[in-house]
Amino acid sequence: MLLKHLDLYISTLRQKNLSLQCSILPECYSDIWCHIHSLMTLRDAAHAACLSHAFLRSWRCHPNLIFDHGILFQLRHVLASTVNHIFENRSGIGVKTLKLDFSCYHEPKAYSYLHRWLRIAVTPGTEKLVVLSASDVAFNFPWSILSDGNGSTIRHLHLVDCGFHPTVSLVCMRSLTVLHFDRVAVTGDELGYLFSSCVALEQLKLRRCSKITCLKIPFEMQRLSYLQVSVCHKLRMIKNEAPNICSFDFLGDRIEISLGDSLRLKNLDVLCNNVLRNAREEFPSSAPNLETLSIFSRHEVANTAMAFAPSKFLHLKHLSISIAVAYDYLSLVYFLDAAPSLETFKLHVLIGLRPADELRLEDPSHLRQIPGYRHDKLRSVKISTFYSSKGMVELVSHGL
Repeated sequence: MLLKHLDLYISTLRQKNLSLQCSILPECYSDIWCHIHSLMTLRDAAHAACLSHAFLRSWRCHPNLIFDHGILFQLRHVLASTVNHIFENRSGIGVKTLKLDFSCYHEPKAYSYLHRWLRIAVTPGTEKLVVLSASDVAFNFPWSILSDGNGSTIRHLHLVDCGFHPTVSLVCMRSLTVLHFDRVAVTGDELGYLFSSCVALEQLKLRRCSKITCLKIPFEMQRLSYLQVSVCHKLRMIKNEAPNICSFDFLGDRIEISLGDSLRLKNLDVLCNNVLRNAREEFPSSAPNLETLSIFSRHEVANTAMAFAPSKFLHLKHLSISIAVAYDYLSLVYFLDAAPSLETFKLHVLIGLRPADELRLEDPSHLRQIPGYRHDKLRSVKISTFYSSKGMVELVSHGL
């Protein structure tokens, strides 16, 4: 990698008809050295810095500091000296991309360094910030470093296993486009302090954030196109007012979901209990323009036949259903009836035991039939883990 960038450097010199005079290049063409270092990985740039004072000066301008789990684990015995020295040399300079994976550190003392490094590195000009801490350490992310303009250029913020507790609106986060919280202790009101200025946000992912009870997405987040909410156990309501969400992924218990003006919603992925029982009746009206629908049901009530519903998925082309419980599969025909434009259908059966209604009949007259209905646009059907249950055979016979 180092040789590759040195070749790039030499070719740049040749294009400018410059001779390779190492004694004068560091002073006259320091911008070239800095550019070369910016293209290197953190490890290669650090190795190059050991070669000369010129490289050392360029190394200190390296825009990206990425300390992943492997690097910080190797440096665990010199954390207070080596890594601290790297950040001290960037005091007042800041970085463009900062990733700190502290998931291998379980001593609270080490997190005093993390606080200090974040305050040094996060400055106006920082665009991507990723911080991962250990799940057994009570680390609160110092949200105040995002105020006073330091967070004005951050486009990507990813926090894992920490607390996030702002007490005032973070009005400077107007450049943020991607927000990902995973196992972050944050309430809905505290998210509101962050959302208050996120007018550029395009992707929002909230995973295993156990303190959120109500998630409110304001109308001002008009660029938000992707929303993912997964395993937030205390969540009871999602109220969305953002008008341009195209994809929504939800995994969790059944809750109240208000999608608001969801005419642009094209892709919906839902994993929760009793979703098959309600999806055909609720989703067509709440998301009338769906094109792709994926459903995973972990539990369903008694297998009552689903009646034909008056509302339909007029634009739905791709349907995927995964079932982890015993089910009357023929009732899915009534589900398909709601999608007259359906082109592909996938059924994933995840039951490990033989079904109670395993088919042992040789007389096909005992099979139920639903006459008079055709799926003329359906081109592809895939059923994984096929069982010889009566309902499964009836579903396949209907399709054929």
